[in-house]
Amino acid sequence: MDAYAKLTALVELAESVGITVRHMPPGQASAEHPGGAMVRLKDKEVLFLDPGAPAAEQIGLVASALKGRRQIEDRFVPPELREAIEETR
Repeated sequence: MDAYAKLTALVELAESVGITVRHMPPGQASAEHPGGAMVRLKDKEVLFLDPGAPAAEQIGLVASALKGRRQIEDRFVPPELREAIEETR
């Protein structure tokens, strides 16, 4: 699975567990949050991805947002995606 396919699949998985995924406007990226950032707005989790960041950084951010979520424990998640989620910090 190439990086773009992995990112797309992780984003779909995140959305399926209730995380809203948005792309940051150009020029809004921050060195403090490479790849984007996860925030909570009015009890909703929103994951902002920096489309200009390398796919690996975006994959890491989405995987991190999914790590430890009970909603995916009993669900089939392709091994490559599950590995990315489990190995994230």
